[in-house]
This record gives sequence, structure tokens and C-alpha cells, in this order.
Amino acid sequence: MIDNILKNEVYQCYKFFIEHTNFEKNHPGCGLTLDRFSKNNMASVAASGYMLSALVIGVERGYDSYEINLQRAKNTLANFANNIPEYFGMFPHFVDPNTGFHYKKCEYSTIDTALFVNGMLTADSYFDDADIHEYTKKIFNRIDWNKYTFDNNGHLQFRMAYNDKEGGDYLENGQVGWIYHWSMLAEQLSMYVLAAGSDAISEKQAIDLFLGFERYSGGYKGINYIYSPLGALFVYQFSHAWFDFSKYYDLKGFDWFENSKQACLASKKYCDDLKDEHQTFKDAWGLSTCDGPNGYQEYGNPPFGWANDHKSDYLIKRTDGTVALYALLSSLPFLPEEVKETVDNLVKKYPEIIGPYGFYDSINITDKIWIGKDYIGIDKGVTLLMIDNYYYQTTWNYYMKHNIIKNGIRKLDFIRKG
Repeated sequence: MIDNILKNEVYQCYKFFIEHTNFEKNHPGCGLTLDRFSKNNMASVAASGYMLSALVIGVERGYDSYEINLQRAKNTLANFANNIPEYFGMFPHFVDPNTGFHYKKCEYSTIDTALFVNGMLTADSYFDDADIHEYTKKIFNRIDWNKYTFDNNGHLQFRMAYNDKEGGDYLENGQVGWIYHWSMLAEQLSMYVLAAGSDAISEKQAIDLFLGFERYSGGYKGINYIYSPLGALFVYQFSHAWFDFSKYYDLKGFDWFENSKQACLASKKYCDDLKDEHQTFKDAWGLSTCDGPNGYQEYGNPPFGWANDHKSDYLIKRTDGTVALYALLSSLPFLPEEVKETVDNLVKKYPEIIGPYGFYDSINITDKIWIGKDYIGIDKGVTLLMIDNYYYQTTWNYYMKHNIIKNGIRKLDFIRKG
């Protein structure tokens, strides 16, 4: 029963991507997937990356034919290769799906581009097609990884983003330029493999980048792992949706798959410990960035903070009792029995958490039941890939076969398990 519910969620997530992506050939918005169900004027480049992997899953599960999804992938990549704006190879975070231009004054984003490229490589590996190979090569080879790296006090690190628009997102005082950097563990792990897979990055650069972000080691009640300062589960899931870390240790012998498993355990334990304070936690667990009763929030569990600010007021508690359902579902490869038990109980007790595209994004139970019903593209994407990976390993298999990923693994000296 529960396996059928989870497998049906794969189909419902797939349906979201098919019905909320523009696949019209030669349209300036072709291949752009909406960021949100409720907002038809803003598309997400990262969501389009999840969509490209969804096309592979759709064929493998029999939802659509190889020929139909091949054409969808080909039209998408043609538009991204030739029309979607880019800055030294990096795409904008958000794009207007009607024009193909920037959405307002958003930034060129390294992580959103990386998630798109992850989906692109999955499609390129699966659809053995000359046009897709050519578009993939053009999009990947024009990324100037060196432009997006810098020496940060002796550590080679990625920039997060660039904005060339005065008064643009994340900029201060009307300036233009670089925005933040990847100095800690977050959702960017696969970006190091992508950069290493590029012929423009040497083996030394690849390893320096991978070792260049801080590893904060901490724990929650004996559950220890390398943690992200805000405690949101998605950072332990996004890269794993494509790269199968269950088969590799890194060059230091560290197990990132096990690390994500421990992060999921900590999230579950924290919710269990607060179940007398928050009604939701009696039935569900999984804290991550999602919609809550008071808007889009960065929910998380301890350990919190950076090296010296673990007592900052804004980090002490990052929950109001809202559970990100996508984060619970995306924990399936790490904690299958725990996820299945929780989902089974949730569906029986609160069947209204499932809507036209499967599980809604979030739930909060206080005086009454509140459900975040605005489907979010990247959240449906990670749910789709992680559930399908658990049962069928579709994305893991085809992504890991790509020569760029194989090259990245080799240059980073990752160690095959077993």
C-alpha cells in the first residue's frame, strides 16, 4: 500500500512538470518550468533541470513515449543553448516564461545553473541524440568555472552569483557585481563534480575547490555529521538527487551519503523531542525551507550557526511546527522504513495533504490544520527524483554514466565503495 502511494507520487510529480513547463518549439520560454503553481510569470532554471531528469523518468516508467520526451528535451536544450540569457555560462535564477528574459532583476546563479546542468547531463546520457549532444556540449563548455571562483583567505571557493543590474537582487547601495560565496556545506556538492568534469579545470583546482569549503562538525543528541548552519534538510538532498554518493567515499574517505542519513535522523529526533510543543511533530517530521503559515520560511533543526555564532538569537530555534512534506519524502533513500511509516500514518490521518499533483508542500497542525498548497517546482523535483531513485535508480544510473561525471570523479579522486 505505502509503496503504491510513493510510486504514485512519482507520477503526480511528473505530471506537475509536464503541465507547468512550456514545451512549444521556438517559443522564447521553451523548456522553462514554473517556479510555483500559483505564479505563471516566473520560471525557475533549477526547476527546468529537475524537469529534464523527469523526462527520462517519464519514459522509463511508461508515462510518455521516448519520442515525445526526446523532442521535449531537444527543444528545451536548443532554447537554453541559443536564447536564454547567460553570463560566462551561468543562467539567471529566475526567468520570465513568456519572454525568456530575466525575471525582474534576479541574479545569475551558480547553484541554479548547476542543478539545470545536472538535469541536462541526465537527459544527454539517456537520449542518445546528436542534437542533444551538441546543445549539451555548447551549454557546458561555455561555463567559465574559473570566472566564478576566487581565493578566499587561502581557500579556493565558488561564488554564489553575479548581478549586472543596478539595484538588482542581493545587491546593496546600487552596486553591481559578485554576490556571496560557497564557504560552507550546502546544496552545492554536485557543483564540484561538474567543475572537475570540465577540461578547463585542472585536477589541482578541482581538489582545491572541493576541499575549500568549511566542514562544520556537530551533532544533535549524539547524532553527529557535517552540518549546514541553518539546518534545512534540502541541503542534504539536492545534490544526492543526481550524484549517487551511496557508491563513493570522497578523496578523504568521507561518506556524504551517510552524512545525509545522519542529518535526516537528527531532523526526525528533533521533531520527536518537540512533539509536546508542536502538534505536527506527533505525526510528521522533516524541517526544511518551505511555505509556512506566515510565509516562506527557512526552517531547520540544530546544530545551528557558524564557528562562533551558535548562540545568535535568530539561530536558536528555527521552527514553528511546520513540516516540509517534500523533505520528508526526499529522505526515502536515507531512512526508508522511517519515511514509509510516517507517510503511511499521515495519509491515513490527513488525506487532504494530497492534491492534484501529489503531496502538497508543507503542513502545520496547531489549533487547526494548515496546508501549504502552492506546489513549488524544485520541491516537486527533488521529491520525484529521490523516490524514483529509491525504487529504480533511474537518475542515478544515467547521470553517473555521463563522461563529464566520470571525469569529475576521476579528477576528484573519489573512492569507489566495495
